[in-house]
Formats: sequence, C-alpha cells, structure tokens
Amino acid sequence: MPEPDWRHLPSLSSLRAFEATARLDGFSPAARSLNVTPAAVAQQVRGLEADLGVALVVRQGRGLALTPEGARLSAALAEGFSTIAEGVAALRRDEARRSVRVSTTQGFAQWILMPALSRFWAEHPDIPVSLDITSALSALGTGVVDLAIRGGAPDLSWPETDSDLLIRSRYIIVAAPALAAKVRDRSDLGRLPWILDPRNTSESGWLATLGLERDALRVTEIASPVLEVGSAVQGYGVMFAVESIVKPELDAGRLVEVPTEGLPEAAYFIVTAPGPRRTRVQTFIDWLKRDLGTGVP
Repeated sequence: MPEPDWRHLPSLSSLRAFEATARLDGFSPAARSLNVTPAAVAQQVRGLEADLGVALVVRQGRGLALTPEGARLSAALAEGFSTIAEGVAALRRDEARRSVRVSTTQGFAQWILMPALSRFWAEHPDIPVSLDITSALSALGTGVVDLAIRGGAPDLSWPETDSDLLIRSRYIIVAAPALAAKVRDRSDLGRLPWILDPRNTSESGWLATLGLERDALRVTEIASPVLEVGSAVQGYGVMFAVESIVKPELDAGRLVEVPTEGLPEAAYFIVTAPGPRRTRVQTFIDWLKRDLGTGVP
C-alpha cells in the first residue's frame, strides 16, 4: 500500500464535513450530525472545493446534489471512514476483552498479590488480570506485559521506565518457632542452620553485618522464595526475608521474627514502560496503591 501524501491531502475536518453533507443530503443535517452550525459545514465544504479546484455539490431546488466529482469523492470517503470506524471498534472490542498483564516475582504473587486480587475483582469484576511470574523487565513496552512489580532498595530505579513506589518494608530474619527459641543472642545465629538464596549477592554482606561468615555456616541454598519459606516453616533453617512477603506466615505463627538490627529496608515498585497507560492498567495501578500501599507494612 503506498504511503499517503499527507502534505497534499485536504484537512480532515473539511473531508468530514463533505462526507456528512453527501451522506445526509444537506448542510443542516450534516451540521446536526457533527454538532456544529450549517454555516460552518458550508464553509468547510466550500473550502474543500477551493482546495481541490472542483465543484462537489450544486444547488438543486431547495436542496443539494452531488456533482460527478463529488459522488466519486463521497464514495471514497464513505469507504475510508467506514474502514477507520471498523478498525477503531475492533480495537475497543479487543481492549474490552484484554486482561491487565502483570509481571511479578513468585513470592510477591503468592503472598501479597494473589490474596488481594479478590478485593480488586469485588470492585472491578469486568477487568481480568493475568500474571507472568518472572524477574525480567524485557517485556515492558512490547505489549506482552502492562506492568511489573519489582523489589529492591527504596532508592532503586530502572532506566528508561516509569516507576511508582508501592510498598516499603523491612528485611528481617525469620525461623520456625522451635528454631527461633534457640536464639538468645546474636552469637547463637552462627550455630544454627541457614537457608540462603544463591542469587542474592547481598546476603553475604548482611551476614557480615551480623558478625557471621557464610563459609562457617551450615547453609542450604534454595533459589526459590516459595521453597525457601516452606523450608523455614519446616524448621530447616533461619533465613532473611522481606517482612511484607512473609507476613501471612508470621500472622499464622508458622514463622517468627528473630530480633536483630542492621538490616536494610526493602521496597516494591510498580514499573511500567514510559508513555500513556491503558485505562484498565491505570485503574489497576490506582487500586494497587490504594489497597496494598496502605495495607501492607
């Protein structure tokens, strides 16, 4: 399909005015359709005729008739505007069926987002939400993912994205109640088994802050937050955790916090590609901020 020569096309407003005039047989009905005055429609049509150098409509009694040139242009515009309208309608139908696609991590999905979705659907039952469990941000802006929820330091930023702070929380140490009962002071932590994430390079530094050396500990490495927490619940070791993530386990008493100091804060952000957001996506983001931003430590 050849590229339109936009520089030599008449204005869209004049083409709309003529199409309505031809379809509705007059300036007055066209004006009512376009919500303008008949004089404005007539001026647009006369301007279009001057631009093209041909007559498009002529007086016929008390009404208007199309010239042969006007009839040809009217047919072309009717087909073109109909194609545009069908394309826009199809896009809106697709949008009405399209879910809000959220990329997030396994732990955040299981312990924070999934329990909260019922509250979202109670308010917005017509907006489906689909989850992509991954730590990658590469799909943002491609149409595959609408937004990502990612954790990190409170001052963390992602280049070439827009990010909104959702949750501030604490890193804490947790363990099953029986194992936590063995900790009377910090030195006891070195004698207990640990569950660590081999992907988290910060944990060795946190251990050093506590006066512990990773190589001197009994460590089970688990590269899954769900399995890490499950192992801690079984009493297999103490572990670092984000308080907001393990809050359900703390509330249920399956894990308890081992008091300590010196660990950093954590934060979760809503990350999107720059630019305008779909209406449904913005609705979901606004709800996330209102519900989780105040409902989770």
